[in-house]
Amino acid sequence: MKRNVWKFNILMFAIVLGLLCTLQFKNVQGQYEYVPMKVIHDYKIAMESEKKEIANLREMIEDRKNKITEYEKIKEEGGRFKETMEEEINAQKLISGFVDVEGPGVILTLDDGTRELYEGEEADAVMVHDADILNIIRDLKVAGAEAISINGQRLLANSEINCGGHSMRINNQFFAQPFIIKAIGDPKKLEAALILPVSYGAKLKDIYGLYVEVNTVLNMKIPKYSEGVDFKYLKVLEEGE
Repeated sequence: MKRNVWKFNILMFAIVLGLLCTLQFKNVQGQYEYVPMKVIHDYKIAMESEKKEIANLREMIEDRKNKITEYEKIKEEGGRFKETMEEEINAQKLISGFVDVEGPGVILTLDDGTRELYEGEEADAVMVHDADILNIIRDLKVAGAEAISINGQRLLANSEINCGGHSMRINNQFFAQPFIIKAIGDPKKLEAALILPVSYGAKLKDIYGLYVEVNTVLNMKIPKYSEGVDFKYLKVLEEGE
């Protein structure tokens, strides 16, 4: 009889232990971290933009390869190498931002929001930050913008955009709100990149309450880059190095 009681106790202990292990396993498996939809939305937009930018860079690399092949062919055939290089220099000045340009595109006005702050919300939640402008510029480039300026400052690949208190430093000059961003390109594509529900511009307006106004234009002028270019780390690699 005592042996049967002992066996029964062992059996019950095993059953209880098994149940506890099962409950613990389910509890561990059920611990998920909550990720807001806004974060998922932001990551999705960033991934799509990066994919488009990578595609644009690959296209640019392929274009440069074709140019090199063209130069080598002209050199071998003893053709108009000097004239071809002069044409290419002028084209590069146009692309690089060292000449005034004009064409169709969009004009974006970006300013701080005027809505009431939510409970516990800081005032900078409705202010324009450098990250906001950088994201807008990224979307315009992905949409095919050929020239961009902010408050009259032409943007280059190495242009600096940083917050400085309540102002923004662009090309080593400080500007206050509003920020007028001009971009030359296909007006419809550029406008869509700024106002579609999945765009960063729409998020600034609809979610954060910033002032965002987008207008398409048939023709406008964007000035050339007026500052000197100072490369601190870049140097020309001589042939054979």
